[in-house]
Amino acid sequence: MIDEFRDPILVVVAHPDDIEAHCAGTVARLVERGQTVTYVLVTSGNRGTHDPAVSAAAIATRREAEQRAAARVVGVERVRFLRYDDSDLLFHQARLREDLTALIRAERPRTIITHDPYPGNGSRDACAIYPDHTTLGLMTFQAAYLCGPGPLFYPEQMRQGLAPHRVEMLYLIMSDRPDVFIDVAPVWERRMAALRQHRSQGRDRPELEGFFRGIAGDLGERAGCQLAEGFRRLAPT
Repeated sequence: MIDEFRDPILVVVAHPDDIEAHCAGTVARLVERGQTVTYVLVTSGNRGTHDPAVSAAAIATRREAEQRAAARVVGVERVRFLRYDDSDLLFHQARLREDLTALIRAERPRTIITHDPYPGNGSRDACAIYPDHTTLGLMTFQAAYLCGPGPLFYPEQMRQGLAPHRVEMLYLIMSDRPDVFIDVAPVWERRMAALRQHRSQGRDRPELEGFFRGIAGDLGERAGCQLAEGFRRLAPT
């Protein structure tokens, strides 16, 4: 199944640590195969703290540094931040879709990994239905399959040299209906090491090893392997 992910690959997520929680093992395997992977963080997680004494700018700086460190663990060199405000993506859909279209036309990926815009009801993973996640999934889908290839969408981008581009496949994380499973047992320690870089979010707590191993074990059972990450395909119409 790892052969399905054709490069260049964009991983487009809402917050630092979304990748490491859901697909860093797959990324590690793709990088091992020589695939070109770029991370795109739409927010810097600038409200991700319970400490009222910490400023949004300070937590954003810290979380961006953590994300770059996590990327290095799995061998990803390019990390881009769009720096939208954390938790506000729902209120910026038009601008977000335009920015994502420009990004896709500039980067010209064949594959995008992003959030599932319709992940289910959140009964197994309430985080899946957070508005930032579902909004970004939907806007990425529209940018990839509707706007990016359409010459009448944002024609000013084409005047700037960004030609239309159509993505071949989206692979969706945080879905309750995965149909692609990637064996991550060979890179499990590296995956967890990447996750532990997000210390501001408590991702370095020892008990989280068992939590994430349990999720990967359940997906692995469905895939016929020990530990797996799961994705839902969303093909162009």
